[in-house]
Amino acid sequence: MKKRYLYSILFGIPGFVVSLLAAFVIFGVMAGFLWIYVHGDNPWPRSAEKMLPVFFTLTFLVLWVASMIAGFITGKRLEDAPGFNRKHILVSAGATALPLALIVLHQFGVGNIGPKSAGRLCSEFCNGKGYPASGMPPKDTGDSTCSCFDGNGKTAITRSLADSEKQGSDPVSR
Repeated sequence: MKKRYLYSILFGIPGFVVSLLAAFVIFGVMAGFLWIYVHGDNPWPRSAEKMLPVFFTLTFLVLWVASMIAGFITGKRLEDAPGFNRKHILVSAGATALPLALIVLHQFGVGNIGPKSAGRLCSEFCNGKGYPASGMPPKDTGDSTCSCFDGNGKTAITRSLADSEKQGSDPVSR
């Protein structure tokens, strides 16, 4: 296989992940701009609803194709050199793994991956008991009390989540 094609792949694989992340960021910026400065909380026109996904897709494809073209040009320039540099494969693997690792760490940090937060446990407990709302004191108080509220917003049940954790049981199952 010629180096130009190999480098297109070496640049294209991490380029896919990076392009996808960049497209999400640019999409968010565009949607935020349209929300804050153009349409606000009013109903958005159909054109904006159709153009944002098209813009997202075009941004992703342009960035991804640009990364593959950069790989093609780099590979073409390196074709005359004998052998293959294994460091380039490691850099490509690292450039692929790093954004994926950052995504996983972010999702872990916001609570989508990993153990459930105290607030989520409290919410599930109260919903399981049939209460429409739940609440917990601020984290800096050190108190892990879960309060379930009735339809009028009054506290119906108060329970310590710390007691449930010490006993090794899930507060939802009680």
